[in-house]
Amino acid sequence: MKMGKSDVTAKILTLVIAIFLWSYVMSETDPVQTQEYRNVTVSYTNTAALDRHGLVIMEPEEIKIDVRVNGKRSDFSQFSSSKIYAQVDLSGYSEGQVKIPVTVGLLDQASGIRVINYEPKEVLFTFDRIISREIPVTIAYQGTLPENYVRGDAVSRPQSILVSGPRTWINEVEMAQGVIDLTNKTENTTISTPIKILNDNGEEVRGLEKEPGFVDVTLPVYRTVELPVELVTVNELPDNYAITDIQISPETVAVKGDNSITQLTELRTVEIDINSMLDNDSITVDLDLPEGVTLLNPDQEITVNYQVREVVTTTLEFSFEDIELRNLQEGLVADALAQNLTYTLELTGYDAEMEEITLEDINLYIDLEGFDQGEHEVEIRWEEIQNLSIGNVEPPIVQINITEE
Repeated sequence: MKMGKSDVTAKILTLVIAIFLWSYVMSETDPVQTQEYRNVTVSYTNTAALDRHGLVIMEPEEIKIDVRVNGKRSDFSQFSSSKIYAQVDLSGYSEGQVKIPVTVGLLDQASGIRVINYEPKEVLFTFDRIISREIPVTIAYQGTLPENYVRGDAVSRPQSILVSGPRTWINEVEMAQGVIDLTNKTENTTISTPIKILNDNGEEVRGLEKEPGFVDVTLPVYRTVELPVELVTVNELPDNYAITDIQISPETVAVKGDNSITQLTELRTVEIDINSMLDNDSITVDLDLPEGVTLLNPDQEITVNYQVREVVTTTLEFSFEDIELRNLQEGLVADALAQNLTYTLELTGYDAEMEEITLEDINLYIDLEGFDQGEHEVEIRWEEIQNLSIGNVEPPIVQINITEE
């Protein structure tokens, strides 16, 4: 049976209506939706390229972006943020700051879900070069030594360490420091101590590699004592000179050494030729220190102050009237048998003092205690005077006659 033209047109119209009705029904029952997934983690690719060029990422530590997708509601039933990938390609960059684009896609392209937008689309990266620097080791101390002990200069082995890390962090480094506890230390000690890397504020710079991380530190510990100084001279002065009023400054000096130092009783100077002292009134001397003993203060100066005196001898004359009569019994008188006899007295002393000396200063006397009437021979005596020596007295005896008044 032959189909007419009107029948074909009717069938086509029916199909169009059916398709329209199907689309309408489907749009109502499975609509297209848009969803946003926040804080999607961005992964890094080609990080090996950074290693090959000695680079490290300083910033950012982590990247998260927001991604918007759309699709039919039925497609979202099997969809999650884990099917979104976001990445940055780190190849081809050098030290410094650079903006790198973010690439976003879907792991399941057949799902019907599509990416329509994401933010941010590029991220600012800071790359730093890995460098190494040799840093001397310094030693800090905590605690205190016992009384009468002092420390010497600690020595580390090795004396420096190699620090490696990002250039920015390396440039912050001020010192490599080990710490030694001094508590109860009374003898030389070797200690293994960890090393901290510090900036100029004394704060630790973390994230750096240290080689080595520990050092061995030898710490000298000394006993200290304070001892008097003894001047040591050699040779003799000429007979007419003397050195007096010797004063050593300081009188005592602190020294350090091992525990045997406590057996010392004095510190002797190196030998000084006493004749070399005649041209001055002050000299600086060194100490003849025993082996292993050193000055607590290495800059300590020891000065000897003194006076150089010329010794002179002179002769004074005196008579019986210049002699004091002591302890003569009451009611008696004493007269010299030789009334006009002149006596001589030899004096030896320092020049300046001898210029002013008189008989009154010497106090010549005879002691008549226990002497009765009659003629007697009595020894002439005198009072001792500092820095003055009385030699010969001629005659040394006074002949007297004691009578009643």
